[in-house]
Amino acid sequence: MVDIAGGDFNGMDCLWLSNGHVRLAVTTDRGPRIVFWALQGGPNLLAELPDAVLPTPNGPLNLLGGHRLWYAPEVVETTYWPDTQPVTVVPTPNGASFTQQPDGIGIVKTITLELSPNSPEVTVAHTLLNTGSEPRDLAPWALSMCRLGGVALLPQPQAPVDSHGLWPNRRFSFWPYTDVTDKRIALRNRVSLIFATPGPSNKLGYHNTHGWFAYQIDGTLFAKRFNPGLNVEFFFSDTSIELETLGNLVTLAPGKRAHHGEVWSLYSAPSPVQSEDDALALATALGL
Repeated sequence: MVDIAGGDFNGMDCLWLSNGHVRLAVTTDRGPRIVFWALQGGPNLLAELPDAVLPTPNGPLNLLGGHRLWYAPEVVETTYWPDTQPVTVVPTPNGASFTQQPDGIGIVKTITLELSPNSPEVTVAHTLLNTGSEPRDLAPWALSMCRLGGVALLPQPQAPVDSHGLWPNRRFSFWPYTDVTDKRIALRNRVSLIFATPGPSNKLGYHNTHGWFAYQIDGTLFAKRFNPGLNVEFFFSDTSIELETLGNLVTLAPGKRAHHGEVWSLYSAPSPVQSEDDALALATALGL
């Protein structure tokens, strides 16, 4: 049974959702942002950053921490729209949808949560609707800001792309500020790792063919599942680590929608991941 109740979190009006296994809070006076995500009775896995602000041409954007929906390509003038208006909430049988007011170019963002009735799993659907007058080239972009102190597990492609194994099968992305010598990054053959300890801002991405990655912290593993073959990105700094997935890039005509889904699961994972072997053992044990 899914329980839904109004409340607040860190001074923000929220809707709280629980199925007895996991608990979430989603802002209703702004956003929408998923600002709390945890096992029932457990600590918040998401970063809480009420004072984190990005200056934008359209006014300050409060990051808040937690999970948000953006769209790529990342352009300051279009991606960074402040989201300070109240959210429209529509209950569903096992969750609710949360819809933002149109941004400055007419894109409407919706996050819909559907909680499994009997397991620590939530389906997170992201939708972009173009209410503007022009087509827009964009991709849904789902970003989860998590607390520092854990380690991210990044499964790496193994299968050959061509019949003789002559073509490259791994594609990484680096940004102008990416530091490939950062000791928090452990590139490995089967499962690469990012140790989320405080440090300078850094980022990497890659083409994920497995359809999952995960983050272990405080004895809990947060796994995200999605369609295989999507690009994923990881931004980490002195305040948080962002676990990011991107949907397909489309030309979104007026009146049309773009969709991108994630499935979130939480597992007990008491043994810390310190190496690739640890990561492989944990992923195998959990059936990832």
